Amino acid sequence: MKLAVLKGNRFNPWHLAAFTRLGSDTHVMAFRADSEIQRYFAERGADDGGLATTPIYFDYQAGPIWKRFPNLLTYRYQNRPPRILPFHEQLCDFDVIQTWELFTDWTEEALEAKRRWGIPVCIMVWDNIPFNMEQTPGYRERKARALAEADHFIVHTERSKRTLIIEGADSDKISVIDPGVDLQRFQPGPGDREALGLDEDAFVILFVGWLLPRKGLDFLLLALRELLSGSETVADKVQLLIVGSGPGRDRVESLARRLGITAHCHFIGSRPYETMPRLFQSADVFVLPSIATETWQEQFGMSLMESMACGTPVVTTCSGAIPEIVEDAALLCQPNDFLSLHDALSRLIADSQLEEACAEKGLEIARRRYDLDAYSRRLADVYARLATR
Repeated sequence: MKLAVLKGNRFNPWHLAAFTRLGSDTHVMAFRADSEIQRYFAERGADDGGLATTPIYFDYQAGPIWKRFPNLLTYRYQNRPPRILPFHEQLCDFDVIQTWELFTDWTEEALEAKRRWGIPVCIMVWDNIPFNMEQTPGYRERKARALAEADHFIVHTERSKRTLIIEGADSDKISVIDPGVDLQRFQPGPGDREALGLDEDAFVILFVGWLLPRKGLDFLLLALRELLSGSETVADKVQLLIVGSGPGRDRVESLARRLGITAHCHFIGSRPYETMPRLFQSADVFVLPSIATETWQEQFGMSLMESMACGTPVVTTCSGAIPEIVEDAALLCQPNDFLSLHDALSRLIADSQLEEACAEKGLEIARRRYDLDAYSRRLADVYARLATR
């Protein structure tokens, strides 16, 4: 079977790993575009997962110069979303097309390939807010077409499934499949605090993610300020390890200075994906303080299952699908609430038995639900059914 994977400019090893394990009888070709976002992913190492790739281009990257230059100007200075140049002609020889989200250019190209050559289209949907991404009539029309014409939908949470049904998808065409991580790589281990510049006897709080406001790091810094203003014992041993990049570092560092907590914050930027297990293993707790916005709630939080697989306790918020992902293994807080984060972290610091219980529950859930090989097998089953049809 020949599978076309259309992920546009969202190539990263944690999303693509499953497609490298579909089996020797499945030949995968990934269609990818380069953009500013893709460069941030590239900071974390190999971003194609070893897959065969073919390039696709935005309208400011290729095409006649007299069209390309105005497109670049409006993209850079007028916040116009870039458009992918048509590439559906390159999809004519595939048996199944896997694309991402209802509203994307690459999904539109996949549906055009289906219209011309009858190739089954499967759309992987992470969005979990009904009628989201409909700011323009064009986006709404794209979503309506995708809902009507796609052969199948893959989602990773019940929240995404319910969103699709509300928007009009046929529930019989939706598969809910837990994603996975390499459990041979993400597992409990000794960590390496010395290499990270962390004290061996510190209580290490780990944050991993974009430095965008929606990831909630600002609220974690406020919670850390509250922790450090408490007992001297706590203040002496708490350190925050911040792993991530993207727009926002200046904002975050400025807030840390204003709060007077810079000495307790270790900014180490992005790290290659293969080094992530050692980071989780080096922490006493992983915190994902995601907040909710009008157009975004946490869609999954891949770092949650990575942390649990490493046996690292989790403190997080009730944003979006997070409660589904962590079940009863994490301490859940209200989004946008630094005091709630502070209280949860204080409980964990003070109670080693609670810390151990959270770690054990998280590890059990990760091994039961988030195995990468099991994820790949379930994906392969969906594609085989579509190809046969």
